[in-house]
Amino acid sequence: MKLTTHEQERVLLFGVAEISRRRWKRGVKLNYIEASAIIMDELLERGRAGTNNITELMEIGAQILSKEDCMEGVEAMLPIIMFEVQFPDGNKLVSVHDPIRLDTKAETLPVSELLSMNY
Repeated sequence: MKLTTHEQERVLLFGVAEISRRRWKRGVKLNYIEASAIIMDELLERGRAGTNNITELMEIGAQILSKEDCMEGVEAMLPIIMFEVQFPDGNKLVSVHDPIRLDTKAETLPVSELLSMNY
């Protein structure tokens, strides 16, 4: 099987996100890379499924993780996440400003609503 560079990057991101989700489920505080991977993987899956538009993805991206989920200072290291999402009608750039802005887990989306956590 030959994968394009884009496909190779997606596989790598999924692997990092999967390891990060396992740590997150165990209550391990996430670092910069782990937090980014979880957020990006969720939004990539939602975009690919066509369940949300760009504006909705930008809002959802800031409701996945809280400061409580991450190591100290991660939110400062992550002022914006920008990446290309594949939608049914083509690829589009998604930007999530201040993706870790919520203080507590109670403020985030319930895990049951995350596509990437329920398969």
